[in-house]
Order: sequence, then C-alpha cells, then structure tokens
Amino acid sequence: MQSKLEEADIFIYGKMGPKETNQILVSKVKLLKNQPSFSSKVDELEANGGKLWLIRESRVEGLLTVQSISYNKSSSKWKMNTAERYLLSNDMGWIRNNESPGSDLFETIAESAGGIIKLTEENTTPHLPRLLNLLSENGYEPDNRINPKVGEETQTTAYTTYVTTGKSRSSHLESTIISLPEGILMALSCPLATKKTGEAKLMKDPVTLVSNGITYERVHLLEEEPTLQEGSDFYPNTKLKTIINYVAANSLQPDEYLTKLAKVEEDIQDPIQFGIMENPVLSPSGYSYEKSSIEQWVRSKQSDLPVWSNIQPIPDPVTRMDIRGKILVPNVNLRLFINAWPDFYEEKRHSCQQSSLNS
Repeated sequence: MQSKLEEADIFIYGKMGPKETNQILVSKVKLLKNQPSFSSKVDELEANGGKLWLIRESRVEGLLTVQSISYNKSSSKWKMNTAERYLLSNDMGWIRNNESPGSDLFETIAESAGGIIKLTEENTTPHLPRLLNLLSENGYEPDNRINPKVGEETQTTAYTTYVTTGKSRSSHLESTIISLPEGILMALSCPLATKKTGEAKLMKDPVTLVSNGITYERVHLLEEEPTLQEGSDFYPNTKLKTIINYVAANSLQPDEYLTKLAKVEEDIQDPIQFGIMENPVLSPSGYSYEKSSIEQWVRSKQSDLPVWSNIQPIPDPVTRMDIRGKILVPNVNLRLFINAWPDFYEEKRHSCQQSSLNS
C-alpha cells in the first residue's frame, strides 16, 4: 500500500527569484487566514513556528528550489527562510546542494552522487514522491505546501472602468468579481491591501517602491509610510495600471473583452527594442523598459555629451523626462505578470470565442 506522500500530487512553480516567491507565500498567508476552513491551520503554524513552503524551478538549470516562510514570534511577522536547492542524481536520488553552481564544491557534490539527471517531465515525475519524503524529513510538512494547481483559479474583487448599464457605459470605478489565476492575481494585487482586508483586490493606482521593486496601491502605501515621496521613494507604474484596466474590463461583451486583452501585448513590449520584456525595469517616468535596452540607451546618451558635461539631461525614451542619476527599479510585478500572461490570454481567448459561438 502506498503512503500518503507517495500518492500526493506535486505541482511546481516556474522559474522566479526569491523576492517574487516570498511575495506569493506572504500573500497566501493573508488569503488563508481569512478563510474559515484554513485560518486555524495558519494559527497553528504561527503558534509552533512551522513552515509554509513551495517548490519552484530553480534559476539554476536542472535544479529545484524549495522556499519557505516561518512566523517569527518576537517580531510578529512572517520571515523568509533560506532557500534550498535540490538536484536529482543518478546514484543517490534527490540530494541537497546549496553550493554556488559552477564552483568546485558544487561539482564535487554532484559527481559524488553519480552526476545530475536532467529534469524533464519523463525523468522527474517518478522521483517526485521521494522528494516529498526527503523534504518531510527535513521539516517541510506536506500539508503546509502551497501548490499552483493547473486550472486552479481564485475569486477576487477587481476594478473596471467599464461597467455596463443597459446599453451605456459609465466611467465610474466599481468593483466586480472576476476569476484570475494565482500568478495574475499576485502580479496585479496589493499585498498591503490583502493584509488589511483579507481580500486580493486589483490595484487602481499602482506605484512601485524603489527599495524593493514591489508594487503597491498608492493609498495603502502612503497610509503605511506617509513620508514617502514620489520620484525618490516610489515611481508610478504606468504599464501595470494600463494592464489592470484591460484585464478587469470583463463586463464587456466577449469579443470586446478579447480585443482589450490583445492590447496587453503592446504594454509588455520594450518601447525601445519592441520585444517582449524578460527583465523589465521601471523608470521614474513610470514607463518600463527591458533592462539591457534602457541601460544601452543611457550609455548612448552619455557618450553623445561633451566629456566635461555632467549636468546635461538624459531624456526618458518615451516621456523625455530627465532620468540622469535616477535609479532604474526592477519591475517585479510586471515580470510576474509577463510570466503568467501567455497561459492566461490563451485561456481567455478560448473561453471568449466559445461564448461568442454560443451566444
């Protein structure tokens, strides 16, 4: 008879960094705590210091990363624990290898276990139950794992500027219930609002903190930190705001909604090179660019200036705002959205087309 662990389904998040992973875990705590069926479980974790955790693809090719958070009683906050990387070896199955990839010690550990097995679906699936057993032995309780189940969606309150009233539309902002996959929800909602209300609401006026690259609802951020100043402490996030309006406009007719969603492609493209951004950064102007593109732009403008000039402005490519000496901030939420966008759009395209056929 198979054990519970051997029978368990295991779902793995895609590649992302520790910061994005921590955002997902902390936001999940807030959501679970406000659901009667799960709140007692969160209370139990806070009382005994247990870990809430998930498995994601490591940014190091061929490895899986386990990342967790635990409740710190002294600070009354959830804190991120050190991530752990696991590789699948030929001789010893799953082993932990947190050494720097490419280092002699990393290679020595891998070679001593018979070398690394490439993580394809065919190679990996039979070995995943053993990984759960190993993690359980190391303090990762299976019941405390967060799964991004395929097709699982979360009901959330969103905001739309398109509210149908008879045949007319109002520009008044009203809340509406829409169904969003977790990746989209995490990218477009404010963690402070989730913490405060227990609901994940799509932002109306997103701004991004310079210090961490995470985006918040302006009003909630300034409630928490009223001394913060736009332009130095946070930037408006123009692209994300536009995307939210498109995604939330689901009160339109299916074909109209699909037309709105199609415009998102323009907002996730780099305005300089016109490719889909992979590593978007935010300018103080509020516009986002592919990191390598905007850095090259700044260098080219600097080279055009006289050697003695250190006061001539360097214009933002879109707004022409002077960005000389300004910080280009990683746009964490936009990157999360871009990663989740293809599957979301394809699902909505299919459902909208079906609705049109059935109407």
